[in-house]
Amino acid sequence: MIIRSVVTKLWATIITLVTLVLVFLTFLLLQFFENNNLQQTELQMEKIGQKAAQLIETGHGNRESLASVSDITAVYSCGSSVFLGDKYQQLGSGSHLPKLGRRFFETDPNLKKVFVGGKMMERHGVFTWSPNSERQIRLMIVGVPVRLSSGKTGAVYVYQSLQIAQTAMDRSKRLIYISAGIAIILTTFFAFFLSTRIGLPLRKMRSAALQVARGNFDVNVPVITTDEVGELAIAFNKMRKELKASVTALKQEKEQLAGIIDNMADGVLLLDESSEIVASNPPAIHFLKSWSFEQNEDRENWKMTPKVIQEWIEKMTFQSKQTVHEISLQGHFWVIILTPLFDQKKIRGAVAVLRDMTEERHLDQMKKGFVANVSHELRTPISMIQGYSEAIIDDIAQTDAEKKEMAKIVLDESKRLGRLVSELLDLAKLEAGHFQLNKRSTALDDFFHHAVRKFDNLAQNEAVQLTLRCDLPADAHFVLDPDRIEQVLTNLIDNALRHTPTKGEVVVAVRMLPDALRIRIRDTGTGIDEEDLPFVFERFYKADKARTRGKAGTGLGLAIAKHIVEAHGGEISVHSKKNNGTTFEFTLPKIVEKDWDYSEKLS
Repeated sequence: MIIRSVVTKLWATIITLVTLVLVFLTFLLLQFFENNNLQQTELQMEKIGQKAAQLIETGHGNRESLASVSDITAVYSCGSSVFLGDKYQQLGSGSHLPKLGRRFFETDPNLKKVFVGGKMMERHGVFTWSPNSERQIRLMIVGVPVRLSSGKTGAVYVYQSLQIAQTAMDRSKRLIYISAGIAIILTTFFAFFLSTRIGLPLRKMRSAALQVARGNFDVNVPVITTDEVGELAIAFNKMRKELKASVTALKQEKEQLAGIIDNMADGVLLLDESSEIVASNPPAIHFLKSWSFEQNEDRENWKMTPKVIQEWIEKMTFQSKQTVHEISLQGHFWVIILTPLFDQKKIRGAVAVLRDMTEERHLDQMKKGFVANVSHELRTPISMIQGYSEAIIDDIAQTDAEKKEMAKIVLDESKRLGRLVSELLDLAKLEAGHFQLNKRSTALDDFFHHAVRKFDNLAQNEAVQLTLRCDLPADAHFVLDPDRIEQVLTNLIDNALRHTPTKGEVVVAVRMLPDALRIRIRDTGTGIDEEDLPFVFERFYKADKARTRGKAGTGLGLAIAKHIVEAHGGEISVHSKKNNGTTFEFTLPKIVEKDWDYSEKLS
């Protein structure tokens, strides 16, 4: 990780670049110093040679002049040899210089040209002398031609070992190497400082970027410098704020969308291009489980897309437009709306909206049935009233008793018609919420005895035993609308008596619970069929499909009773088995006296 970091790369780049420059520069300096030392040594030896030649020429080659040459070369740590005509003389050499023989100069063509030939010339260069096979000495020799007035010609050879020059070169090299090493060390520290200076904010930005990638948008990068790195830190902080705002908005939008979808009454299925379920809500899950149960499939496979929906999606993909389908499933009627999802021009999936239209279908049927029921219930008494009225007008009845009987039938049917209209109005008010309850504190014992005692004569006529059982505290009072609750009791007791055969029993049981009042009306009558139980509280619903007169009512009493109980905040239910009696039960919640007084003031 450290090797791949920007700091390491920048530091290594600077070090490498500076090292290459220093190596190249060192090489050039070494070459320059070496050449310069050789040139300086060569120039010095040329001057020595020329001065020696001048001394020999002015001294005509006598001993004094030759001794002077030997002294001069000794001062400069040089060796010297002289050729005058065919004579050779070794003038002198230092302790570190070899003594060169005549043969050395005569065998080397370059050195020999200085004193032999039609034209005299000076010659110098670097030569190697080998006194034996084990040792070689590199020398620099400068030859200067000499011309005497006596006519003699010759040459003065000044030579010096290159070891002296090499020693100076080694010192120069050591100095250059030390300087280069110091430069590299200083450059290393400088490069490390520079790379750290640049890399520190980058590392902080990297750490901040990782935190942002993990979802932490509160981290902030400090702006240390005002250069491009500082501008990058400012841009990063600005990007972080905008990204946080965008992510927060997306998260809120996602939560809102998820909340809307989860709380939709309609089912929603999100399908990908392979018709696989990506997302769903509770109503859609209910539909999938119902489909799996009806198809007798493994219940663990309810997450699979139903085959019929897959077929519809294939057709929708071919048509590239929204399609609507209907399906009946487990007693429910579903309308499925399939909408394609496009990725530019390609369909990338679909959204299936599953709408349970069972209630709407049932309401439509109820509306149609309501019109038919109202028409039927109104037509019967109206027809009776019309028929007997015409009979009275046409004097069909001969005696007063017959006329009285016909008038009584007309009166009964008109009362029946009035009760039907009143119940319809009450039901309409209850369903519209315009029904006003007159709640007050009521003595329960007197109230229930009065409500049940009204049916003593009817019970005796039907030969049915009617019993009241009150499990109430002494002097118990309860907040309710006595008129409306009596209407509920009247309807339930009347139904129980009418559907209980001779020698049967109807029991009204009242009990005070800690937080409610519970009333049960149990009979030993014919009971209600299982398929009729869910619909007993609907308007005009009758188990007696023939709708015969006499024991059959209007079919509105139980619907009104349910609305009255629910208006009190209570619940009503029914339990029955065919030929095994029926039990109606409703509970009324207890209301604190100060609460209902306050509500009365508001009303």
